[in-house]
Amino acid sequence: MSPKLSNPLNVVVLRNETAKTLAQIQDVDPSRISVENLWDSVLPELYYDWPKSLVDRFARLHTSDNAFTSETLNEKLANAHVLLAGYPYPKNLLRRMPSLIWAHWGFAGISNLYESDFWGSDVTCTSSRGFSGALPIAESVIGAILMFTRQLHLAVLQTANQEFDANSYKVALTAGKTVGVIGLGGIGKNVARLSKGLGMNVLATRLSAKKRTNKIPFVDMLYPASEMNIMLESCDFVVISAMWTEQTEKLLNKKAFTSMKKKPYLINVARGELIDDQAFISSLDSGRVSGAYLDVYRDEFKRPPNPKLISHPRVFISPHISQRSDGNQQISLELFCSNLERFLNGKKLVNVIDWKRGY
Repeated sequence: MSPKLSNPLNVVVLRNETAKTLAQIQDVDPSRISVENLWDSVLPELYYDWPKSLVDRFARLHTSDNAFTSETLNEKLANAHVLLAGYPYPKNLLRRMPSLIWAHWGFAGISNLYESDFWGSDVTCTSSRGFSGALPIAESVIGAILMFTRQLHLAVLQTANQEFDANSYKVALTAGKTVGVIGLGGIGKNVARLSKGLGMNVLATRLSAKKRTNKIPFVDMLYPASEMNIMLESCDFVVISAMWTEQTEKLLNKKAFTSMKKKPYLINVARGELIDDQAFISSLDSGRVSGAYLDVYRDEFKRPPNPKLISHPRVFISPHISQRSDGNQQISLELFCSNLERFLNGKKLVNVIDWKRGY
């Protein structure tokens, strides 16, 4: 049975949003909801909860006349019924929101909530999994594949060094190559679709798959997760797009890298924790892995990248930006507004987080 909702329903936003965005939320039902953005007020707190480098990276601090005192902020949080938030956030947020019924997080990977008091709570939480960033992340994967096949990274390196050596390029066609997608969720499906557009053979694994099948759109063969190493034997490119859970911790281990027979390129747009760094670096050094593009790395929200990775000549690392685009936040907002309408009408929400499954 749906809880009896207050009128007005107080919606609090903890993201850097414009007045136009707040109006879009209000327009879901102007007579029943009240929307307020407390982002400027919580920003100073983030530097107490998180490393300065992380806050500077994700939430640039700026002064605003809209910031409230701590007393007023806590009062507004205490009276909030619905929360729209991003990363980073105050770690003790839930205990300050006794009236909260539902929280929506504008990111896909709920491992971002491991250090939050929301983790495992009874408050209904939803994520933007499959909506926020799926397409731009997939485009970043395709960009990395083309970078490696067409050796475009050499152009960047040679330009920086004022070199011009055509003989060092070992270019190849992308068409006809085989990409293996680990995790056929929202990101993985987009990677498969775009890869097919380049004429690639597409293999994939999915946790829910019980047996192999060739009936999935844009996928030549879907493998059960237990057969990942068999799939890896055929791959020229390996794309990691699975969620980080206890089950996927160090999924790419020594045995997995040993299964890679074709010296593939590795592309990780999931979480660094899915890779055993020691086995990975050993495989890079031995040539079993030809190179890598990493948009993530282990413990990325706590410390800089592993020096052995960031200094490796065949590894290219970006600061977790593959999900960004000129329309990404709007997609996440549209999901929230759609869910808000469902919430007001007592309907089932999309993307409710299952804490036990980890997504």
